This record gives sequence, structure tokens and C-alpha cells, in this order.
Amino acid sequence: MGIPTIWIFRIRNSKERILVMGRVLCCLWLLFCCSNIQAQNTIGLPNVTNFTSEQYNAGAQNWMITQDRFGILYFANTEGLLTYNGDTWNMYPLPNKTLVRSLKIDKDGKIYAGGQDEFGYYFPSKNGTLQYHSLKKLIPGVERSFADVWNTAIIGKDIFFRCSDRIFHIDSSKKVQIFRPAVEWTYMAQVGNKLFVQDKDSGLFLYNNNKLRLISTATNKKIITSILAYDSDAVLITTLKDGVFVLSQNQLVNLPIDKKIAVSHIYTSLKTGSNSFALGTTSNGVYFIDKKGNTIRHLSRDSRLQNNNVLSMFLDNQSNLWLGLDKGIDLVNSNSAVQKISPVVNTPAACYTAQIYNNKLFIGTSDGLYSTPLTLPTDKDLSFSKGLFTRVANSGGQVWGLLPTPEGLLMGHNEGTFLVNNEVATPVYKNEGTWLYKILPQTVGGQTDIIAGTYTGFRLMTVYKGRIIDSGGLGNSIYESLRFLEIDSINHIIWAAHPYRGIYKFTFQKGMHKIVSVRLYTQKDGLPSNLNNYVYSIRHQIVFCTQNGLYTYNTQLDKFEQNAYYRKIFGNISLRLVKEDKKNNIWFVSGKKLGVVLPDGTVKYFPEITGKLISGFEFIYPLNEQNIFVGSSDGLIHINFVGYQQKKPEMQLLLTKVLALGTKDSVLYNGYFVDKDELLATQSPDNIDELPANFNAFHFEFGTTMSKQPNDIQYSFQLEGFDKQWSKWSSKNEKDYTNLSYGKYTFLVKSKDNFNHESKVIKYTFIINPHWYQTNLAYLFYAICALALLALISRVQAKKFEKQKQKYEKEQKQLQYLHQLEIEHNEREIIQLQKEKLETDIAFKNKELATTTMHLFKRGKLLSKLKEELLIAIKKLPTKENSRDFTLLVKMLNEAEKQDEGWEQFSIHFDEVHNNFLKNLKTTYPELTQSDLKICAYLKMNLSSKEIAQLLNISLKGVEVARYRLRKKLQIPSSDVNLYDFLVESRSW
Repeated sequence: MGIPTIWIFRIRNSKERILVMGRVLCCLWLLFCCSNIQAQNTIGLPNVTNFTSEQYNAGAQNWMITQDRFGILYFANTEGLLTYNGDTWNMYPLPNKTLVRSLKIDKDGKIYAGGQDEFGYYFPSKNGTLQYHSLKKLIPGVERSFADVWNTAIIGKDIFFRCSDRIFHIDSSKKVQIFRPAVEWTYMAQVGNKLFVQDKDSGLFLYNNNKLRLISTATNKKIITSILAYDSDAVLITTLKDGVFVLSQNQLVNLPIDKKIAVSHIYTSLKTGSNSFALGTTSNGVYFIDKKGNTIRHLSRDSRLQNNNVLSMFLDNQSNLWLGLDKGIDLVNSNSAVQKISPVVNTPAACYTAQIYNNKLFIGTSDGLYSTPLTLPTDKDLSFSKGLFTRVANSGGQVWGLLPTPEGLLMGHNEGTFLVNNEVATPVYKNEGTWLYKILPQTVGGQTDIIAGTYTGFRLMTVYKGRIIDSGGLGNSIYESLRFLEIDSINHIIWAAHPYRGIYKFTFQKGMHKIVSVRLYTQKDGLPSNLNNYVYSIRHQIVFCTQNGLYTYNTQLDKFEQNAYYRKIFGNISLRLVKEDKKNNIWFVSGKKLGVVLPDGTVKYFPEITGKLISGFEFIYPLNEQNIFVGSSDGLIHINFVGYQQKKPEMQLLLTKVLALGTKDSVLYNGYFVDKDELLATQSPDNIDELPANFNAFHFEFGTTMSKQPNDIQYSFQLEGFDKQWSKWSSKNEKDYTNLSYGKYTFLVKSKDNFNHESKVIKYTFIINPHWYQTNLAYLFYAICALALLALISRVQAKKFEKQKQKYEKEQKQLQYLHQLEIEHNEREIIQLQKEKLETDIAFKNKELATTTMHLFKRGKLLSKLKEELLIAIKKLPTKENSRDFTLLVKMLNEAEKQDEGWEQFSIHFDEVHNNFLKNLKTTYPELTQSDLKICAYLKMNLSSKEIAQLLNISLKGVEVARYRLRKKLQIPSSDVNLYDFLVESRSW
């Protein structure tokens, strides 16, 4: 588009002046209307992430953006080559510390860069650190001084660098060809395998067979800023000030676009789809157009860009749009299924409710009710509907709830209830804030009743003959804020949840116009707590969100209990909101997270929305699967759930850094696997680092290149050779290991997103060498030393054993001698013990004999005494007849004294004690009588003569005579030998 022509008229008279002025005003009005129509943007805008120069720690301007096959982004920055791997920014300056203007990545992974008076390529070293290799030495010395390299292109194996005054062509054999312009080379672009070059005055050239061929002069005096593929035989050409053109068969055709785009100066452009292009301007951000030039969407500072001056654009492998701005870098999630609708331009506004009514989208905010007409049917993605939001008249203030009715849109407002029609809010009642509305199921005579939950209880409204009438409050109600209501029409009950009191049960009469009873249920009635309880209806059942999962009311027990079915899904998590859509998906809010339960029970979360919800005022409006509206603290969030569930590009997981920690840290790996000057996706077996033993601590960093929210991506890792199993999933993207022993280790890491899509496993192997004293040579030396030591020990031990043997034999002899002595000693002790035992036994037997003898003695004495007494008694008797019996008794006593039965028993017992003394004595001296043997036994017992006389019933004289005769029979030779000693000491018996 050219500069508009200014026409100057000479006004002849006032009539003509009025006519001209009228036409001018009419044109201005038409222009204003057209500009307003053209200014309409899509109501949904993608999320924009701003990266300031302070964040990436480099220059403010970024002139070109590209991406390699691993997902790493590269920016031509004013301070050098800036890289971003999804987590970390790194800067690699040129040798002369100048800016980088252009970038191009070759198939072999070389990153060609052009700067001021410098061009070459970056390629990682053996440990993966990018290093710059200058190609300036390939050109002749006189050509080595040049200005900025604005464009870089690669055609096959040929490389092109464009400066304003020359183009350097380096072929595969490193030969350099230089193309000179007629005036100035203003642009160079590669489209497929074609290379286009523009000369300021001559026009557009096409490179072919080492020559530049002029193909169009229509671009003369037009500053081309981009050339993009349009069709198979056509290209799209954008210019700085003259608009957009299509070049087909060397014919240049103007493509009509919005005038605002042309006057904004198109500095760069990009093909974003088969039928769409993005145009970056110097003063008004980015415009998206289709092939016909129609504006699809516009992004600018109003859409949260850092500024409107776009220097470069790039569509990454996830279809996200990166913008290199005059100051900073912006990431636009243009392909995201999550968009934001901002009803208030440039002003963050909390959105509490939304409703589609009469083909308009109404959004209730903290600043009133806003609406916009919908240009798409509701079964399409409404975030692409174009329009401008306007505030409904008389709606200023907080809007809490909306209810569509045939009479209009009921609006629950901080000041009461309003009916919205024709973009004007008319009060139904005021001075009592209203939260929400529920339509009562009973109707009387065509009358529809609506009950409202207000700041102070219930309020009843009646819809009758096209009018909504305020019927006032309900009797027997309570003076409480009722923000959460559900109606049980069968049992005529309204349940109302109070966030910090409990749950109210209102029982109504059949017509539900009068409250019969009110009961407050609390923790003692089965609720896990009196706090944070909410009531909703899903799947034809009234449920209660609590701090401990989803509860239902048990009518029979009149108490609340955790629902068994939903416990399997939600467990005991805290729930604030549940909402069912038409596909039986259950949308819910837990804490600060938004999730959805699919019909098969699968639970999905939306990390993009985490932390953006309005705590305590969460809102979900699931119109259909393509249009899920969620209230947030900054606009209305729109989710196209169909698009959200579509398979996303595979995650590209990168191992970004490996450090060996020691007295001086060593970078083992810095983001790239290289082997023999070849860039690889995985580590080569020939490029495994071997480290000295003093490196036993390691630091690993990793991440994905995909655009992500915090905690969106989780990682699991394992160090083979150390860890026995994979770690638990976490958002931590680094890991340290310490005190590793020598050996071979392999670090494994994988990632997954919120849909449990896992990436491929990345591996990195390294070896820790042992200390010198742990090497095989050292172990061989240890073995030899050990063998020699064993031999020496063997010899020493042999001598020692010989000495010990001799000593042992000597000790054995001595021990045998001592043993023999011990045996003899023991035998003597045994004999002594036996002797002592025998003596003890003899003493015992003697005691028994003494007892027996004493018994006999007493018996004999008693008999003698009896006899004497009887004889005395007989003498005193008067007649012989009387004494006959006593005489007979005396005779019997005499016979008893003569009986030897006691002696026989005594002799046997005596021989047992005295080793057959009597028997042996009888055998030796057979002439001994029984009386002699008795005297020998008594003498052996060492009894006195008197005791013997008593026992034998003889006189003491008789005992002496008996002893004398016994000495003769025993042939005792001399009177010097005592008879007792003879009997005791003799061994013959």
C-alpha cells in the first residue's frame, strides 16, 4: 500500500465548500466505521509469556530465530548467539563481540551465523559446548572488511551470506564467489530450494547455476521484508510500506489487506499454516491473515506483548509462535487449546460468571457486565469469534450470577437483581446483593417462580405474562448469605451450603412458597468439617463438596456420608466445585487446580490454569466440548477440550548439563552429543568419559523443550550402578550424586506431561577409574606380594611348626607323666573315698548292730527282771495251785532266754557289716561254738565284759572263763596280745 495521495481543491463558493465538506465528513465517517469493523479481533487470545532481557541476560533486540532438530531455540541477539533449551538461557558471543543478525541451521547441525564484519558457524565441541568457527579466512583479504550480514541461506551444500554491498557464496569445496549489486542488496530469502535476492533498483533475482537471474522488476523501489511459500508455483512477498503481494509466474499481484497493517510497516512475516500467515510490524504487533488477506487475529500490547515492534518471528516444532521484539522475547501459545477472553482491554478484571444469551456472550466481572455478539455458531470454537466487548448500561459493580429467561437475562449483582435487555440493565429489586438464581419446578396457572440466593437469605420472584415481579422474601427463612443452592423438587427441599457454618436444609410446603422447617447440618451430622462445604447437582444427584471428598445425604440415617463411587475417583481431596457437561464429563476444582473426570473415570488436570482461579468464587460453564469457560482473576479462560485432547507433539527431553564435581568442577556434557564431528541424538559408545577416581560427585541437569507451565512436566531418573530403581515422578529437573565408587555408570532420565505422555529415555554413560591402588596392575602387584608373603610365612610357619612339634612332644610326655600321676592320685583318692565310704557304711552298720545288740540287751534284761518278779510273786502265793500258772510263765521266759532266733538274724547282719567275720572265723576255727562266736562278735563290737555277760545271761565270771577258753581255741600265743586286738587286726577274717 502506497502513501495516500493528497488532493488540493480550490473552493469557488460557500455552496461548493459545504458540498465538499459534506463529502469529506462522509468519507471520514465511512473510514471510521470501516476501521472499527476491521479493528475487531478474535475475542479469545492466546497466552503470552514475556521474557525480558534481564531474564535471559542478553541484548534487548533479537533479529532472527530458529530451532534445531532437538528443539533448542537460537536467537540472533545484539550480544551474540542466544540459546534456550526450555529451561536455561545461554549466550555465545562472536569473536569480535558484535551483534548477530542472521541464522541458518544446516542438516549436519552447524549453526551458521552472520554478524558485523563476521560470519561462520557454531558447532559443539567434544563435551557439547558450542564453539564458533569463523569462515572469514576463506574469502580474499581485500574482501574481509564488510558490514552487517543480514541474511544467511543454505542451498544444498552451498552457503550464502548477504551484506548490503555483496553476497558471499561458499560452495562445498570452500570456494568463495561474490555477487555485487547494481545499487544495494536489500533482501535475500530461501524458499524451499530457491534463493531470491532483491536489488534496490533492479528488482528481484533468482539464483540458478551460480548466477543471479532477474525475474521481476515490479518490486523496484519496494523494500521487501519477507518471501514465503504461497502455492506450489507462487510466493507471498511482504514489503515494509507497500503492502503484501503474490508473485506467480513472475507476475506480481497485490493482495488486499487491512490498511492498518500496511501503515504499521511489515518488518517480518511467517507462514503459520497451509492457509495462514503472520505479519510482524514495527508499530502494531502481529497480524494473522489468510491467503485472501483477511485478518484472522491481531496481537499487540493490548494482547500482553511487551511492545509492538516485531523484529523476527518463528514457529517452533509445537506450533508456538516466538517473537523477537525490539525489546525482549515473547512466546505466544498460538496453537494452544487454552485461550483467554479479556472483556476489559488492558485491565485485569476478575470474571465470576458467563452466559451465552441471544447469540451474545455475556461476562460478569468485578467491573460490571460485558457482552459481545458471536460471529460463529456455538458448535464452533467461540474463542475465534470476532468482536468487541461493551459494558451493559447500569451494570457497574460486581456481577455474581446470570440466568437466561424468556423475559431477559437475570443478573445477580452486588446491588440486587437486574433484568438485562437491549444492553441495558433494569433493576428488579435493589439494596440486597444477589448471588444466584434457581427456577422452581412447580408452576401455578402458567406462573414461573424463581428463587434467588441473596446476601440475607432467600428472595422469591415471579415470571408472569412477560414480566418478572419481585415477590419479596420467604417466611421462616434465616438471615444468612446463601450463595450455593440446589433444589430437591421431589422432596420439596432446598439445600444451601454455607462456607463456614455447615449445610442448611430448608423443607418447603408442596408449592415451595413457604418454608416449613430449617435445619443446620454440621460435623456431628457426618460432615468432615463445618468449613468449606458446597452443594451442587451432577448426574441427577445432589452432592456436597467438602474438605474430604464428595459426600451425599443419607435420608434413612439423616446424616451425610462419603459417596463410595466418587471416593474411588476423588479419594479424600478437597473439592470446591463440580460441574457436569453434556458428555458426562465432570469438571471440578480442587484447591487451585482445575480438573476433569472423563466418563471412564480417568482424571485429567490443567496445569495451565493452576493458580489462576478465583479462590472461593470458582466458576465453570461447560457449554460444549469445544467451549468450556472458566472464571479467573484475569479474564475468562476458554478451553477447547476437543483440541486439548488431541495428540500433542512428542516431548523432546534433553540432558542439558553434566558436571563432575571436585576441587575444580569439570563440564563433561553441555547439551550436545558429538562424535567424530557428527552431531548425534544419543551418546556414542566411543565417546564415554573416563574420569580419575577423585571425581566421585556428579550434577545432572535436564528438561524438555516444550512450552510448559510450572509442574506441567515431571521427571523420573535412575543411575544404573547405584540406584536400584527409578525415582518417583517430580518436577525437579536436576540431580546430584556424591561418594560414587569406581565403576561404570549410566544415568537415565524420562519425562511425562499432565496426560501421562512419556518421552523417550535419555542415557548418559560415564566411567570412574579406580585409584592407582585399585587398578589391575596394582592388584597383580598385590597378588605377587601376597604370594611371596605367603611363601615366607609358609617357611617361617614350617620352622615354627617344627619347634612347636618338638615342644609339643615334650609337653606331651610331661602331660602323660602328669596324667599318670593324676590317675594314680585319683585312684588313691577313689580308694580313700571308697574306704571312707566303707568306714561310713561300717559305722552305720555298727550303729544298727549296736541298736540291735542294745535291743537284745534290754530284752534279756527285761526277761530277767520279769522272771525275778515272777519268782518273788510265786513265793508269796499261798498254794501251789495258784502258783502253777506263774510257774508255767517263768518256764516260758527261761525258754525264751535260751532261744537263738535273734542271734541268727544278728550273725547274718554282722557278717554283712564285717565282711563275713563270723563265717570266716568259723571256717578258720571250726571248733568254735555258737557261744564262742557270740563272744567274738561282741568283742569285735568293742563291748565290755559286763555288757557281754548281760547279753549272754551269764555272770561276769562266766565271761572271763569264756574268754580264756576262746584264747586257747584261737591259739593266741601270749597273754600280751589282747583278744580284742587279735580279732580286729587279723586279716584272715
